[in-house]
Amino acid sequence: MSAFRHSQAPLGDLARRYVGTPLAALLDLGAVLSALGAGLGGVTVAARMLFSFGRDGIAARRLAAVSPVTGVPRRALAAEMLIGIVLLTAFRLAGTSALNVFFYLATIGTLSLLTMYVLTNVAAARHLGRRSPWQIVVPALGVLIAGFVLYHNIWPVPPPPYEYFPYLVLGWLATGLVLTAVIPGFSGKVGTGLERVAEAEAGSQAGAEAVK
Repeated sequence: MSAFRHSQAPLGDLARRYVGTPLAALLDLGAVLSALGAGLGGVTVAARMLFSFGRDGIAARRLAAVSPVTGVPRRALAAEMLIGIVLLTAFRLAGTSALNVFFYLATIGTLSLLTMYVLTNVAAARHLGRRSPWQIVVPALGVLIAGFVLYHNIWPVPPPPYEYFPYLVLGWLATGLVLTAVIPGFSGKVGTGLERVAEAEAGSQAGAEAVK
């Protein structure tokens, strides 16, 4: 039990002990691919957000530079990768184990995602409720489910340092609210940028339909 509790790859160790090395290797490969996919997803979202802020004039316009070959927002991607390298290097210098680094960042990300799910469903209920009161049912269920999972991630209070992560996420969200209130036209610029993208996509789809 002690070896399992302190293992950096518990599923792999269990498989190796009770089944064999091939299964352990497959489980370890699956874990690596899963972590890689999660990392790429996070980097992509962050880079696209920085790109959007640069495009809409909220951040430095240089972040909106796009590679003419791949279409990737290369400067935004470079900024995001630099932040990631600095963060992981800080964990390494602090002597934090790889497993703890994964769970620290995964917990913060999960709490942020659950909050986003709740807010997205609230926005959906507000939007759909204008059409019909019955259309509020599905997003209301989404709020209840995501809220239930979020509640049980913060209560009972987890052991340290996990007990501090909800406050970190709350502080991050509060910072976003402050920036939205302080920066002139922040939400308006974001809305205009999204509308412009939606119109461009609609135009592209219409052109494709016309060609067909």
